Amino acid sequence: MKKLLIIPLLWCSILMAANPSRAMLYSAVVPGGGQIYNKAYIKAGIVISLQAWNIGRAIHNKSEADHLLKKSHESSNPMDILFYKARSEEFHEKYTSDIWWIAITAALSVIDAYVDAHLADFDEKRDTLHLKFDEGKVGLEYRF
Repeated sequence: MKKLLIIPLLWCSILMAANPSRAMLYSAVVPGGGQIYNKAYIKAGIVISLQAWNIGRAIHNKSEADHLLKKSHESSNPMDILFYKARSEEFHEKYTSDIWWIAITAALSVIDAYVDAHLADFDEKRDTLHLKFDEGKVGLEYRF
């Protein structure tokens, strides 16, 4: 009878524990998904906000670059053509930078979700391991 009670409890503890791979996958697919999975809602809000800001900036900078390039093709004045092309290149560089920031924040979000899932039960494990200092000696005590 005891075996029948222990097995479902083990399965429940396995299902309730945060899975680092799953957290990483959620974070890679949806901005802030891994943080929501780890119940780190403030971090999820920060990640979602950063990604939305970067994506919005990238869309804006790309559309400005395209708009200025189109104006340079439509213009007949050589000075205007040079000006529009130079401004278009500036916005294209900003767009490229935004894409890099999107990738960096996504990668950091995935890493954070993975590490957070690994440290989900840190408080429970911390109570079993103690560092002791006695008369100039350092000891490690582990409680089962």
